[in-house]
Amino acid sequence: MSLPDQLWHYTDAAGMLGILTNVGEKPDPNVVGSGSYKPVLRATAAQFLNDRRELTHGLDLILDYLREWGGRGLFQSNPVAETFISMVCDAIQSIIDREYPDYLHCCTVSFSEDPDMLSQWRGYGQGTGGFAIGFDPAKFPPLDGSNVHRAGLGLHRVEYLSDALEQPLIDATYSFIAELMDPALTKVPTSGNVHAAVQALAFVAASVKHKGFREEREWRFVQPGFFDEPEFRPGATGLVPYREVTGLTQDAVIGLYVGPGPYQYENYLAAKSMLGRYGYDEAARNVHCSETPFR
Repeated sequence: MSLPDQLWHYTDAAGMLGILTNVGEKPDPNVVGSGSYKPVLRATAAQFLNDRRELTHGLDLILDYLREWGGRGLFQSNPVAETFISMVCDAIQSIIDREYPDYLHCCTVSFSEDPDMLSQWRGYGQGTGGFAIGFDPAKFPPLDGSNVHRAGLGLHRVEYLSDALEQPLIDATYSFIAELMDPALTKVPTSGNVHAAVQALAFVAASVKHKGFREEREWRFVQPGFFDEPEFRPGATGLVPYREVTGLTQDAVIGLYVGPGPYQYENYLAAKSMLGRYGYDEAARNVHCSETPFR
């Protein structure tokens, strides 16, 4: 997988300030201009995304495939595996039906290769007055090659699928089935083991969307966060769990697009000043106005 030169995160003014104004090094009150700032992104729990299908589409494809394999009778010689795969299928179905009782430690942040897309301004920039923050994707850990990245964590290009299982879901599902078919590796079908299996499959499913969204050219950063509790913020529908992506440095921010709207000129001036104020010098030299017509 080759990385693009730039990725863009669409947000509103409040979201932009929340991302860019985090203290990296505390300023010395006796030294003018001391201290530094860094970007901190908020990865939203996949079960709480505005469009729930962004998680369930991939899980639905996995579910159909697991049921197909289970229906072939391949696990009859390993009844523990047969029970386990049945429980996993039931758990995935309950997630799709919004009845699953547990929180999945799978949070995502969305980016686009396109810095000036009308659908993104409408969806994430509140229609007018939005911003698209440019990031250097090479600054996001972990990169290709690590076991963690291959498991679905980190930065991934979104795969746009219709109704058939394709890469990367095939690899994840094959690996899961191969482990089940080996009696030495088959896990005991407890609720904890089932939850761990479903969560592992969700990490991969989180980077899959229906092919109808292909124009978004989306990438996602998938954040697990097993070892700490999530933070919470108010959302459009209520309470939303999230985790902070704190591993980025200031030079990861490389530009900014100012969305369409009646105050685009004022937002352009203010955004350039804001970037300079918080030390994002490279980004301050790469600020552009959206060319999308405002209506």
